[in-house]
This record gives sequence, structure tokens and C-alpha cells, in this order.
Amino acid sequence: MSMLFVRSMALSLLAGTIACSPKPIPTSPVPVGARERVIRVGTLKLTAIEWRGEGTPLVLLHGLGGNAASWAGLAHQLTGRHIIALDLPGHGESPVATTWDYMPLALGIVAAVRSEWPGKHIWVGHSWGGRFAVVAAAADSTGTQGLILVDAVQVSSFRIADVAGTVEGLFKGELDPWPSLDSALFAVRTLPQFSPWTPDAEVAFRRAVVVQPDGRVTPLLSRDKAATVLRTFATDNSEAISRIFAPVLVLSAPDSFSERAQRRLFPLAQFVSVRGNHWLHINNVEGTSREILNWLRQNGL
Repeated sequence: MSMLFVRSMALSLLAGTIACSPKPIPTSPVPVGARERVIRVGTLKLTAIEWRGEGTPLVLLHGLGGNAASWAGLAHQLTGRHIIALDLPGHGESPVATTWDYMPLALGIVAAVRSEWPGKHIWVGHSWGGRFAVVAAAADSTGTQGLILVDAVQVSSFRIADVAGTVEGLFKGELDPWPSLDSALFAVRTLPQFSPWTPDAEVAFRRAVVVQPDGRVTPLLSRDKAATVLRTFATDNSEAISRIFAPVLVLSAPDSFSERAQRRLFPLAQFVSVRGNHWLHINNVEGTSREILNWLRQNGL
């Protein structure tokens, strides 16, 4: 037997081992009535969920640990509207970007959205996504027809003293693996970010985890990723506000940590307090959608 034959057989066996190695099981469903799209600009790749409809499209940017499907309940309440929800980098089906800095990421998000949906946009952001929504609205310039902030983090500098403790407090029960998908679904249904538990909430959770070949379920949000993002809140992007000339709606939970800062930053905005927790678009989807629809009508959008 020649050495060439032995080497060839060895390479074939190695290739077969690699090809047959276990891979994570897909767990990212698409919400009812929507379709999934992949949009790219440069090195930035984003997955979007789109509900086709009429009017200026609402571009929805979720908070830390969320994903495009986190907006499904709201999208179903905004019947007939054109809605585009993005998986931000490192969330849902979007890979991690090369930076977490707001300005380059927001510019990439705007360019990617314009490439698929040119024209006018209404930017909507929850929590961390609210910061992106402000910078994106400024970058979209005359394309921005409105800005909606849902209990959003302010774009002025906001330093968190205890980052690790804040991560544990915000995402307790969602950072460690579960032994199975069934146990995961049972464990998270009482968490505030999935309350009330609905089919839409389950779709959002499934999009936020990976089922490993051995059945274990691991979250896409890690402690390190969450801490890295929280540290970016110290960045001051408030200069972007001077380049937004469209109407602004700010929705806040009763115990909002950022409403006072938002009032200073957006003195001409319309402010509405909505009953619920920080995840208003999930916890009180009816109240949140009602205020958004009223504001859209009032502003002819």
C-alpha cells in the first residue's frame, strides 16, 4: 500500500469527520404573517423580519438581549402598516459586528435599510435600540419622518457603576444554559421581558437561544456581551439630536430610569407614560400600540 494512498484515505476520513460533526439545531422561527430577509452593506450583515403593509415603514430596533421577533406582538397590533424589525448585531440571526460603537453601526444600519427599502422611514427603538434609533434617525436625514422611543436609553452619557450587577439584575434567569428546550420554555415564561407569556413571546425567546446537539439550550446573550454593551452607554451621542427635524414620541414606563434625561434631550417631543415594565412593547402591547397609532394619526404618518 503506497504512502500516497494512506494519506488520501486519512484526508477522506478527516473530511468525513468534519462534515458529520454535530451542529447546533436551528431554533429561530419567523413570526406569523412575516417574512425573513438578509440585508448587507460592507461587512455588516443583518437579518430583518418584515410585515408587508401600507404607509411609511416603521423600522424597529430591539433592546439588549432581544431580537426582531420581540416586536411581533406590536406588529400584529399595527395591522396594515409596513413594518421592518431588525436583528441587531450579535442577536437573533445577525452575526456579531466588528464594533459596538453607535455611530459606525448606525450608519451601517441606515445604509442597509436604504438598500432594501429606499425612501422615507420612521425609526423606532426600545432600550439599547433606542440609542441606535436616535443616531440612525439623524443619519437618515430627510428620510426620517418620525422617531419613536420605547423606554429607551438616553443618548447622552450614562455611566453604570456596577456593570456586572446590572447585567445580573436585568437578565436574571436568562444568562445560563438550560438542560433542554422544554425546561427553558418553562423557566423563562415568568421573566418580566417575556411577560405575559404568549405565542409571540415564545417565538422571540426561541430566536434568542441555540439548541446544542446534546439538547442543551444556550442563550445568545452572554454576560460578557451584555457588559460590553452596557459600558457603551457612557458614550455621548447627544449631538445627533440636532440633526433630527421629524416629530418625536417618547413612551416611558412609570418607573423609567431615563425619562428625566429624555425630557431634557427632547424638549419638543410628545411624552406618554404607559402602564407596564421596561419591556412595554411586550408587557403592554395594547397600550403601546394604541399610543403609537394615535401619534401616527396626529402627525399624518
